[in-house]
Amino acid sequence: MSDQTFTSQGSAPEKDMREIDKQKQQALCILGDLWDQASDDGLNIDCLSHAALFQALSSLVLAYGEESVAEFCSDLPSRILCGDYTLDRCIQ
Repeated sequence: MSDQTFTSQGSAPEKDMREIDKQKQQALCILGDLWDQASDDGLNIDCLSHAALFQALSSLVLAYGEESVAEFCSDLPSRILCGDYTLDRCIQ
């Protein structure tokens, strides 16, 4: 299962995919600002991280069900290890 599964059903037209990508970028900007504010307010980063993961996963489970989310999450270790979530990596 890919990220695509959680953003659209079937194959979306390219225009729809651009809109989804735009919304993802907006969401990342908003969450980044909120993250910075929470950190500035003194929230422990580990607590903030766990709360964010819980919120994200519970929202996905509500929308797609436990089995689909578990399948999606099964790919996370390899994606983490290959750098998909590393912000300061150099791509050659």
